[in-house]
Amino acid sequence: MANALGDCAARMAYQDKSNAVRWVDQANYHLTLAFLGDQSEQDLESLADQLDQHVQNSEFEMCVQHLSPFPESRPKLIAAMIKRDPALLELHQQVISSIISANLKVEKRRFIPHITLGRFRHSRNHFAGGIPGTVDACGEVTELSIFESTLTPSGAEYDALYRFPFAQYEFDEV
Repeated sequence: MANALGDCAARMAYQDKSNAVRWVDQANYHLTLAFLGDQSEQDLESLADQLDQHVQNSEFEMCVQHLSPFPESRPKLIAAMIKRDPALLELHQQVISSIISANLKVEKRRFIPHITLGRFRHSRNHFAGGIPGTVDACGEVTELSIFESTLTPSGAEYDALYRFPFAQYEFDEV
């Protein structure tokens, strides 16, 4: 999935002659299930314990529905909008339940699954390139991670603090 999205983003970046978009490096593509903001190490450990207890997913396929500016009302991004698959929605609910159980604040935004491909720069330059409406991109979701993001002049850098591979939740029947 990342390669197909990266190819689309590269084509759009080539058309971005006015440098209106800061394109996300393909290695940083991810889907955010919940934004935590600044948290203490102790709170993150508590959340990791809760995720370990609540997350029951096995691997599932995630597919891109379409590419578009996002959000529609005042676009800030060019995003790959992800299909609202039942397995993805269940995972999102398990994450929210874990956050609540860890006594952390839950953001009030409606969950709209997407992967950010680029962020519009706040300038007079406008993206004049075309955004392909569709892209055939699907991929296996194999783990859940808690990431720490650090903002740098070249964009955010992500460091996985905790990883929860879904394979650990799959048990063979006896």
